[in-house]
Amino acid sequence: MPTSRFAHVRPAGGGREAASEDGAPEPPEGRVLGRHARNQAVASGVADVAPVVEDPPVESGEAHSPRWLILLATALVALLALAFVPMLAISAFDHSYADDWHYGVDAYLALQAGGGLVEAVRAAVQEAVDTYTSWQGTYSAIVLMALQPGVFSESLYGLGAVGIMAVLVLSTGYVASVAVRDVCGGGRALWLSVTSMVLLLQTQLLPSPVEGFWWYNSAIYYTFYHSLMLLMAGISVRLLRARTRRGELSGAGSAVRAVLLVLLALVVAGGNFVTGLVTAVALFAATVAGLLRRPRRAALLVPALVVLVAGFAFSMAAPGNEARQTSQFAGDNLGVLLTLVRSGLAGVEYLVLWTNGYLVIALAAFVPPAVYLARRSRCSYRLPAVPAVASLLLFMASFTPTFFSMGNVGPGRVQNIRYDLFVLLAFLCVGWFVGWCVRRAEAGGYLRGASGAMAAGRLAPRAATALYATLAGVLALSFVALSVDERYVDDLTSISAATSLVTGVAQEYDQQVWERIDLIESTSQPVVEVPFYTVGPKVLFMGDIRDNMDNYINYRLAQWYGKDSIVGYHSQL
Repeated sequence: MPTSRFAHVRPAGGGREAASEDGAPEPPEGRVLGRHARNQAVASGVADVAPVVEDPPVESGEAHSPRWLILLATALVALLALAFVPMLAISAFDHSYADDWHYGVDAYLALQAGGGLVEAVRAAVQEAVDTYTSWQGTYSAIVLMALQPGVFSESLYGLGAVGIMAVLVLSTGYVASVAVRDVCGGGRALWLSVTSMVLLLQTQLLPSPVEGFWWYNSAIYYTFYHSLMLLMAGISVRLLRARTRRGELSGAGSAVRAVLLVLLALVVAGGNFVTGLVTAVALFAATVAGLLRRPRRAALLVPALVVLVAGFAFSMAAPGNEARQTSQFAGDNLGVLLTLVRSGLAGVEYLVLWTNGYLVIALAAFVPPAVYLARRSRCSYRLPAVPAVASLLLFMASFTPTFFSMGNVGPGRVQNIRYDLFVLLAFLCVGWFVGWCVRRAEAGGYLRGASGAMAAGRLAPRAATALYATLAGVLALSFVALSVDERYVDDLTSISAATSLVTGVAQEYDQQVWERIDLIESTSQPVVEVPFYTVGPKVLFMGDIRDNMDNYINYRLAQWYGKDSIVGYHSQL
């Protein structure tokens, strides 16, 4: 029998004594320290960095995940997949509208003239140049807007929504993997659980689903750039830590990621101002904090920060921004001081408004995995007020661009990415607070003998089952209630999409769009009248053309099809 309490226990890091983030050696892993041993460890400065737990996870972490956590991950992934079924299915009936034609018409006409992809890209770049001086400075976004899928074929337009969903899923999964697996040492089940919870909230409770996914012009400008910001966040953390979950980063690996971060910064700087500002503030804070603790590693973030700030300044300085402000938002500018005040108040207001029952249920379901993760993590979880205050300030900062230029919170498409940011920050703060509570309980000896979430006693599986059965029952009842009540059937994205598919509204909308296109293309007359749409699924329908040509929507549609005029009329009259 071994004489040492830590005998036959493999230290973290594959048999070698592992090092903490600060370079201090980690204690060997074994069962949780008792009160006396814990106090000795704290006094030596070790336990605050690396709490000791039983059964150190293997590299994937999955072999040691308890059954309840695996079942939770399986259920959440299945629920997320089920939620995406109607969202993907209805994308086949998605169609272009308004700004899709406005920014894409030159690229479309270039293709129609036989210019090929090169000419289409050239037209898209020229559109960005022209827009910089006439409307707005978001240089990279305009190029992507101009190359919307409908430029190549209207039947391909719905692929834009599918692509946006895929990018959001991948980027959210990536940043969650960095946080849960890289930083905290969690396994695959924990990562999938957290990722699924976040994505379910972000996809189902968007303030404006059509602008979040299905109207390409809006989705590429906001949801896509929000996703790029998440990629930048994950890469930045890995550069600062000099490692991934698989091991230390090599010099070449760090260089590749630093270059990729610079390229992403260049693109994000030319996107929407909300994401650009939030990214700049977060990257600046991470760089400064890193330079104070790890100057050599933080230096890898400096080029990306410089490019981001320079690109953002270039975008903000565009002559088109002033022209747009004068023509569209004259007199709406609040000034710096009032903008800061209104942004702070709006941050608090929407923190309250968006803390609804679904978020509370999701965070309640997140607590047991967060406890389990904290028990196995080496993170100290100190100063829980710091991430809470920082998150609130960052959330408030997201309101400043629209208040400064428009005097209000902005349209639904802007609110979408604020909500996405809000959900991520909520999980971060709750996870940190739970970890802090666990560390306090460990230091007090209250968790002596516990080795997993909710302790290791016989009642743990039953407690977990009771909690998740209750939450699942509440969710099921709410879904049924929303599905049968016409007043709220559109509140959840997937239920709204499924309802439109089952009732045939989506199919009818698609048929009316194609009938309009056939009518326009089949006539040789330069002036065309088309009936207005009589149906419009909430997740697809952004609006219709007007009954006159005194607007850019009708003008661009007519230019798209080579007509002098295309106007709508009410077929019922």
